[in-house]
Amino acid sequence: MKIIEERNIIGHVQEVGPRLLDGLHALADHPLVGEVRGVGMIAAIELVADKETRAPFDPALKLGMKAQEIALEHQLIVRSLGDSIVVTPPLVINAEEIDTLLLRMRKTLDATLAQLD
Repeated sequence: MKIIEERNIIGHVQEVGPRLLDGLHALADHPLVGEVRGVGMIAAIELVADKETRAPFDPALKLGMKAQEIALEHQLIVRSLGDSIVVTPPLVINAEEIDTLLLRMRKTLDATLAQLD
């Protein structure tokens, strides 16, 4: 608790959290993204087969796990929960690092989509 207070971690999250969430919401235009949801520094990107109906992918595809593996190839650590990709960066992440995370997430989504073709 002392470190959290000394480093004003809560204030920092309040400052950079919107940058992360706004950037992730900007990914909603991607063909795979059905929904982006989150609060603070915790977010999830739902992957869908059809954006209009939000129809899911066949669970046998394990698309969330594939996207997680592709993210690692792009030096991005995420966690899949079904076909949702959970993003939980360290609370001390800075604005530049958030921009890098967002770029890598876009590349991850593009590469995941390319594997479906």
